[in-house]
Parts: sequence; structure tokens; C-alpha cells
Amino acid sequence: MGAGGEAVGAESGGQFADAVLALLAVARRTRGRLQPLFEDVTVPQLVLLDAVQICGLEGIGAISTYTLLSQPTVTQQAASLESAGLLRRIPAEDDRRRRVLRLTERGEQLLAAKRGLVADRLSVAWRSLTPEEQAIAVPLLRHITDLVGELT
Repeated sequence: MGAGGEAVGAESGGQFADAVLALLAVARRTRGRLQPLFEDVTVPQLVLLDAVQICGLEGIGAISTYTLLSQPTVTQQAASLESAGLLRRIPAEDDRRRRVLRLTERGEQLLAAKRGLVADRLSVAWRSLTPEEQAIAVPLLRHITDLVGELT
């Protein structure tokens, strides 16, 4: 039991929730601060391009699930990115009536360049971590991302 008679697990759960909410808030603020780096694409469009690279060949539904965006939103944003020459909608190999998404060469180049800019900005934070913290940071962040993604 904690000092106030609460179960220690409940107290830790509350601290975890507070920490995750703080991370989500700072991520939202950081997204706004990063936008000036991306004169040719918005941060949400960059997230969508990343999702297309990861699971675009699985279709709009997979991208929707991966990004936690609705299918109509993904479809609308994909059309905009297609018009900009950053991705293509192509027939799926298993069902030619269904469309899947693939980055164009220009889309791949833009995504790589923008990832590099983000990595440069985050490298300061990375270097401030101890070697022990660096060893656990990426797997822990990925695991927390998965856990938070399952909540929706």
C-alpha cells in the first residue's frame, strides 16, 4: 500500500497515465514547431507518406489502422499527395479492383530528406541520454506506442 492507503500499482498506473499524456501533449506541440522545416509537405502528410512506405501495399485500411486516421481521411489525403506526385494508387496484385498505395521516387526522396531533418533535431535529445538509457529508449518507445495505439 502507498502512503495514502492506495495500492502502489494504482499509484504507478496514474503516474504512467500522466507521463503518457505529457508525452502526447509535447508531441503535439513539437509537431507545430517542426512544420517550418517542411515547406513542401505538412507534418500529417509526412506521417501518411511514412505509413504508405510501411504498409501502403496492404491498402487504405492498413494505413488507416497504422495512422489511427479514418479511411475517408486517408483517401482524401492520399489523393492530395498523389496530385503532388508523391505517391501512386495502383491496382492490388491479389484483386485488381482494389487500390493500394506506393510512394513515387520523388515521394521516397522527400520522405528520406524529411526524416533526416527530424533525426537531426532529435539527435540533441538522443545524445543527452546515457548509454543505458539509449539501449532501452527505442524498444521502450515502440512498446509504449503500441500500447497507447491499442487504447483507441
